[in-house]
Amino acid sequence: MSVDSPKSQQAIATAIENGIRSGLASLDSGNMRMIYPEAVRCLLHYIKFFDRTEGSTIVFDLRGTCIMALCETILGLPFEGYQALLRWATTIYPGNLYARMLVRPLLAQLNRSHGFKIDADGVEHAPLSIGSIPVIIAVLRWLNDASTRAGEIALPEDFYCKAADTIPIEALFDDLTRYKKATQTQRSSHFFLSANSFLLSPGTKRNLLQVENQVEMFKVATKDVTFDAATQQYSFDPFWVLEIDREHLVEQTLETIKVTKASELRKKLRVVFKGEEGIDAGGVTKEFFQLLSEDLFDVSSSLWSSRYGDLITWFNSDCTWDDEGYTLVGVLVGLALYNGVLIDVHFPPAVYRKILGLSLGLEDMVDDEVRKGLQQLLDYEGDDIEDVFCLNFEVGGTDLGQEQKVELKPGGTDISVTSDNRDEYVVLYVKWLLADSIQPQWDAFEKGLMQIVESSSLDMLRPEELELLVVGTPELDFSALEHNTAYEGGFDKDSEVVCSFWRFVKDASRETQIKLLKFATGSKMAPIGGLGELPLTIQRAGPDSPQLPTSHTCFNTLLLPDYGSDYDKLSTRLGRAILECEGFGLE
Repeated sequence: MSVDSPKSQQAIATAIENGIRSGLASLDSGNMRMIYPEAVRCLLHYIKFFDRTEGSTIVFDLRGTCIMALCETILGLPFEGYQALLRWATTIYPGNLYARMLVRPLLAQLNRSHGFKIDADGVEHAPLSIGSIPVIIAVLRWLNDASTRAGEIALPEDFYCKAADTIPIEALFDDLTRYKKATQTQRSSHFFLSANSFLLSPGTKRNLLQVENQVEMFKVATKDVTFDAATQQYSFDPFWVLEIDREHLVEQTLETIKVTKASELRKKLRVVFKGEEGIDAGGVTKEFFQLLSEDLFDVSSSLWSSRYGDLITWFNSDCTWDDEGYTLVGVLVGLALYNGVLIDVHFPPAVYRKILGLSLGLEDMVDDEVRKGLQQLLDYEGDDIEDVFCLNFEVGGTDLGQEQKVELKPGGTDISVTSDNRDEYVVLYVKWLLADSIQPQWDAFEKGLMQIVESSSLDMLRPEELELLVVGTPELDFSALEHNTAYEGGFDKDSEVVCSFWRFVKDASRETQIKLLKFATGSKMAPIGGLGELPLTIQRAGPDSPQLPTSHTCFNTLLLPDYGSDYDKLSTRLGRAILECEGFGLE
């Protein structure tokens, strides 16, 4: 019998399963002291055997009892055994081996859990026993934490679980709601998927937050229900309507926010530009935030530091007179996040870490030159740091434009930086630059932000994911967008004008591509997941005509007259439409 035959493969799989069960039983017997590295190393080797190819006919641990026993053994290790296993996992499984041999097998078992199938031969492929899911996830959480502490041995996306992403969003929201209401005792004794958000892809987290925000919008709106005795009907206004002049967009927006109750701000936002016919089904709001971003985050404004140019939006520590301005900016950032609209802002990673309440380190420094200098200080191997660097526990700052020295700790002016205290110096320097020097400005900004998103479950996000929710992704893959585009009104992917359109897109400059994206969708950025996740529709807008293409940005729909095979006509008309895109007709 060939070793590659199905029977041989099944026999091998059965022998491995029985061997693992036998090994776990011997460990559980108490004859092995699970505190030594060699005694626990076998547990890591066992994990890799559970990486079963999806669709395989080989039966291995059909009900998940073996993987459950393995995970329970890992979770039940004494402290010394846990430390030994941690050392093994983070040293003998570097790079992609960590994800491939430890993480992926456990995810493969979880992915089995969302389906029950009977193959053509009548063999039942049952999901895992329900009790195995929490313990598998607990081990994955341990591996995720270990990877993070060791500097991300595995990438965050290595932990995304397909089975978790297929759960209906209503069920995920119910789990999140129960988790937020649970006491600490209930959280420790009950299983909640929301406590393990590292398993969810950014797209699923975005959808979950959108549902949560929509429910909050409805709750806020229905608090103002009124009863009309004449019609015997209840009514309420689900929208907070912001009506402004385009020419005075920033000033009128800020003035309106000042006099609006926080509860009103948490209704669904609807923007109206005075004198324009646009009905806001989402497109006007997207344009509003794009226009607002251009002025609100201009580095020439006193709110932001000009030290880093246009590439980084950072708080101006000299601006001590405009706390209200920072609060209003925080409200507007919160409104964009709450309403699921992207804004054009260049916050550094430190801002997103601060929003999530995470610690800050040298890698988060805004000033790249300062970061490099501090790293050189830490890496210096000589014993003459005092003579080479000539540093004290003080830092140069400004107060209303005047240079001044700030002590990093009491008496810092008279304390030299040495080999023994340089770590402390770096920690205090980072804290001063990213926190202490801008504390009043940050407190005002955070106050405004939390007026809107305080009840949102942002803590399920990583800083990188929060950034994607705020600004989208700058990578624009128009081939992915083409693959994901739908066609209506008689167009299909082979229509002559459609082929001309995609030729125009691929030949266009980066600047033109960005303008086209804004023209069709109202945003210059791609959502989480890239342009392949953007549901663009190209709709036929009648036969050939001199008319320019138009768009319904609220529905990501491009309305394209059928110019046929006339590429020059399409490129001329579309190019002109893109340049004249500001302002809305009927949406």
